[in-house]
Amino acid sequence: MPGYCSDILYVRCAAAVFLVALFLGCRNPASLPPDHPAYFDKLFRQMDSMGLPPQQAFRFVDSVYASFPSPGTLDLLHRYDYKGNYYYNTAHDFLLSGRYVDSALMLLSSEEARSRYPREYAKCLIDKAENYQHEDNLESAFFYYRKGLEAIKDLGDSCTMAEYTQRIAMASYRAGRFSDARNLFDLAFHQFAACRPEFRAFAYQQCNLDNMGECYSAMKKWDSAAFYFDSTLAFISREAMPFITDSSHRIYIETARAVVLGNLGDYALFQRDTAKAWQLYRTSIAVNMRPLHDSGNALAILLKTARLNLAQGRLAEARAGLDEIRTALDHRSDPDMDLDWQHLHAEWLGRSGNWADAWASLNAWNASKDSLHSRIAASAVDIPRELVHLEDKYTIELLKQRDHVKTIYLLLAVLIVIMLIVIAFLIRRGARRSNVHIRQLNRLNKALRAENRQTQTAINALNEDQAMYLRSLKSIAHDLRNPVGAISSAVSLLKNQSDLSAQTKTWLDLIGQSADQSLHLVGGIMHLDLPIGSLQLEMIDLSRLLETCVSTLQFRAGEKKQIIHLEAEPVTLLADHDKLWRVIINLLDNAIKFSPDGADIVLSLRRHGNKAVISVSDKGMGIPKNIEGKLFTVDAAVKRLGTAGETSFGLGLAIVSQIIKAHGGTISVHSQEHQGTTFRIELLTSAA
Repeated sequence: MPGYCSDILYVRCAAAVFLVALFLGCRNPASLPPDHPAYFDKLFRQMDSMGLPPQQAFRFVDSVYASFPSPGTLDLLHRYDYKGNYYYNTAHDFLLSGRYVDSALMLLSSEEARSRYPREYAKCLIDKAENYQHEDNLESAFFYYRKGLEAIKDLGDSCTMAEYTQRIAMASYRAGRFSDARNLFDLAFHQFAACRPEFRAFAYQQCNLDNMGECYSAMKKWDSAAFYFDSTLAFISREAMPFITDSSHRIYIETARAVVLGNLGDYALFQRDTAKAWQLYRTSIAVNMRPLHDSGNALAILLKTARLNLAQGRLAEARAGLDEIRTALDHRSDPDMDLDWQHLHAEWLGRSGNWADAWASLNAWNASKDSLHSRIAASAVDIPRELVHLEDKYTIELLKQRDHVKTIYLLLAVLIVIMLIVIAFLIRRGARRSNVHIRQLNRLNKALRAENRQTQTAINALNEDQAMYLRSLKSIAHDLRNPVGAISSAVSLLKNQSDLSAQTKTWLDLIGQSADQSLHLVGGIMHLDLPIGSLQLEMIDLSRLLETCVSTLQFRAGEKKQIIHLEAEPVTLLADHDKLWRVIINLLDNAIKFSPDGADIVLSLRRHGNKAVISVSDKGMGIPKNIEGKLFTVDAAVKRLGTAGETSFGLGLAIVSQIIKAHGGTISVHSQEHQGTTFRIELLTSAA
């Protein structure tokens, strides 16, 4: 449990943060409502001293805000911060915590609000990043970490930068990167030294010293851990005196010292000095079980004492401690602590001779551990390095854009020079020619222009004819859809009659199949000539889309005892999800249709430079050479029956080709008769 400040400091020190923001608010325009920090700071200090249950405290705060005439933006931010910190640090409900962060960001959505409250805006961005990290949405987390860093740099406040370093260090610790976290905690410690004599700086500095010790504990470097724990206690004794008169500060100092004593108990246990470990644990628990102290840390120490009791064979004392911890955990969400409790409870049951319950409890512990550790492993990334990588990526993209603009300007300049040279040459040559030649040239130009106009007129007429043909075809298809659909519905109703003869049912089945095939054909015609503007572009995970397509058609392939193999690398790109899904489904459907029973079909995704390459390969009947060139057009010659007599309308690949072209990609085919076919699609993954 690194850093007592990570759980309570945000609530205890919120008043100081908002007091500083008052001075920034005084310089801004009067269009935002005035703030009342003195009134609401006093309210939240009273809330901290009262020790009310969370929901009761929230109802009290809400009633105060409801009765207040016109709370300002800073006042509302204070309210969201108070609730959000509880759900993040104590209840571990990151969904509700994220909602309060979103509410705060909505208050700061205007340029005026962000310029008036820059520190609060930066804090909200980092809060948003931390919520995304807990949800394993790392791409969004990195985006908001970087955005928060930019806001802090614009603010130019070294104390806020120190807090950012502290939170990145905590993110690294949660990801299991203890060496990186230790270095960041050390950096934050020295950054906060410039913020003295604020209580916030003192609190964070002692917290960072203790966190460095916990990093060494996690790395099993106990001598270094003990050094930093002792240094933390010495720092608290030396620097806490100016703040001891404030009751809330005094409670924080007592709690922080108790946290460090609990950590020193771990070191004593490592040295096999159980008597000293017991003394330190009991002292820590006695302090932090008091109201307004850190009950979460006290529960963690209670778990350690229960483990020690089990190790020393004191089963009754261990059972009493486990019951006390269970009662507390039933009223708070702490997956890590709950997992430790399950393991200790299973061990206690085993030592008590209750092997059946011990086995069941141990199985439940294993299931919970696998679930929790899989989530932790998914988020175990190098946060600082990824942020640097993201910064470098943005810088490279910006340089590429600048180089691209410079290249365009250079090409334009060269083109203009060439045009000037050509014009000068033509003028010089024209001046030397006789008037007869000039008149001949004029006549030729007139003739060429006339021919061009005629050619253009012919091309326009052809385009209009083709457009009219497609409109007519779609209109006919649209008109046919309703009667054909009615036929299909009527057949379904007739088939429900119980007095039908076998021959009548056979005819109805044939009519229904024909109606369904006609509807499929009409749908294909309606999707001809796909316009680029109809694409609904979004960032999609292409490998996940392919998994969905395989899952959709795996059952159909199983009917022919075929297996679809997926070989996909992680690739994301900007595309229309539904239309790409239609493309892959169509290609896989064709592979199933034209492959024999028991055949394997391979769907692969590879990254090649800045392109995503998708291929669909089968070992089916192949494509005759005489129709291979017509595959991507609307041509009756491409219609063929599948290996099991499946019907084909010859429209699917024409639609596939139009969708890929609308995405700026290419599609090609390689096939040999009786040996198989491979369709290959190439799509850009980034702007050129």
